[in-house]
Amino acid sequence: MKVLVISHTYIAKVNREKWRVLAEQQPDLKIKVIFPKTWNDALFKLQAKNYMKDNLPNCKFVALPAFKTGNEILYGYYPKRFIKLLKTFKPDLIHVEQGANAISYFQTILLSKIFSRKSKLSFFTWINWKPKISFKSKLFFGAIEKFNRFFSDGAIVGNQDAQKILKEKKFKRPIAVLPQLGVNQNVFTPAIKLNEKKQIGYIGRLEVEKGILHLVDAFAKIKDEFPEWNLMFVGAGSVKNDLYSYVLSKNLEKQVKFKTVVNHDSVVSVLQNLDILVLPSYDTFEWREQFGHILIEAMSCKIPVIGSTGGEISNVIKDAGFVFEQKNIEQLSLKLKTLMNDKELRFLLAEKGWKRVKENFSHEAIAQKTYQFFKSII
Repeated sequence: MKVLVISHTYIAKVNREKWRVLAEQQPDLKIKVIFPKTWNDALFKLQAKNYMKDNLPNCKFVALPAFKTGNEILYGYYPKRFIKLLKTFKPDLIHVEQGANAISYFQTILLSKIFSRKSKLSFFTWINWKPKISFKSKLFFGAIEKFNRFFSDGAIVGNQDAQKILKEKKFKRPIAVLPQLGVNQNVFTPAIKLNEKKQIGYIGRLEVEKGILHLVDAFAKIKDEFPEWNLMFVGAGSVKNDLYSYVLSKNLEKQVKFKTVVNHDSVVSVLQNLDILVLPSYDTFEWREQFGHILIEAMSCKIPVIGSTGGEISNVIKDAGFVFEQKNIEQLSLKLKTLMNDKELRFLLAEKGWKRVKENFSHEAIAQKTYQFFKSII
C-alpha cells in the first residue's frame, strides 16, 4: 500500500515520529509525507531543515513550496512539484490532515482526479464545535467543504464531538476517532522528582476559556491546609497579566509560581517535576477543548491528572484520573484535596494513566489503529 500524507504539522521534527513508527511496524507500506518548506505563524516561523535525516527506506519526508502558509485553511502547494509527485508516486491513498474545508485538501482532490485517479482520499479534522463565520465565508467554505466531503472515502476525527458533527452533515463513509498525534513513551517517561516541593501544574495557553482562573480559585480554598504545595502555571497568552493580578488579589503569590512558555523538548522535564496536572478548560460558543494533548504526555510520565468535562477531556482521561464538572470550583477543589491528601491514590492513578496511554495514545498504538483504518478504506 502506498500512502501520501499531507499536513503542515510534520514540518516539526517531533511530529514526524508518528509516520516513522508506522513505517517500521509495516515494512510493506510505502509512505510519503508532504509539508510546506516554511510555516509562518503569529508566534513563530518554522523552516523545514534536515528533514531527510528522518527518512526510512519506506518512509520519505518531502518539503514543497507553498502559499498562504500560517493559515491552516487557506494554504496550499504550488502545483509543479506537487503534480510531479502525484504522477510518479501514484498513491493508493491520499490522507490530508488539514480539516474538511481546507484549500489544500480541495487542491489535492482536484489534482488527484487528473494525475492519480485511482487514489482513495481521506481527511483529518479536530473541529468539535460550530464556529460562527460570515455569510460570505459560509457560502465559500461551505461549498469547499461539501465538495471535499463528497469525494472523500473516509475520515479520521480527533474527538467524539467531531464525529457527531460529521455525521450530522450526512457523511456516511468510514470514520475513525483517533488523535492526530500520540506520545513517544521513550521520551515522556517517569522520573525521580527533583523538586522537593509538592507541585500542581497547568501547562498550556493562558486564556480565560482554559479555566485557569477557576484553578486559582480552587487552590485558594485549600492552600492553607497544604502549605507544602505550590501551584505552577507554564505558558503564555492574552490574559497572562490578568492572571498575575488575580493571583496577587488572592494573596497567593507565595504558593503560585509562573514559568515562561517552554519549547516542546522542555515540556517533559517540567512534567516530571509535577505531582498533579490539571486541565480545567470549559466550553464556549466559539471553542471547545479538542483533545488536551498535555494530558497524555503527563499520563505517560506517570503524573496523575485532573480534567474538566469540557470538550474531549473526560474521554481522554476516562477512569485513569479525576474529572470534575466544568466551571465547578467546589468540585475541582475537592478533587485536588483528595489527591493531595492521598499519595497511594496518586500512585494508583499514575499507573492507570501510563497504561491507558500505552494502549491507546502511544505512537505505536495510534500507528496500528491508523493502519487498520487505511486498510479499511483501500
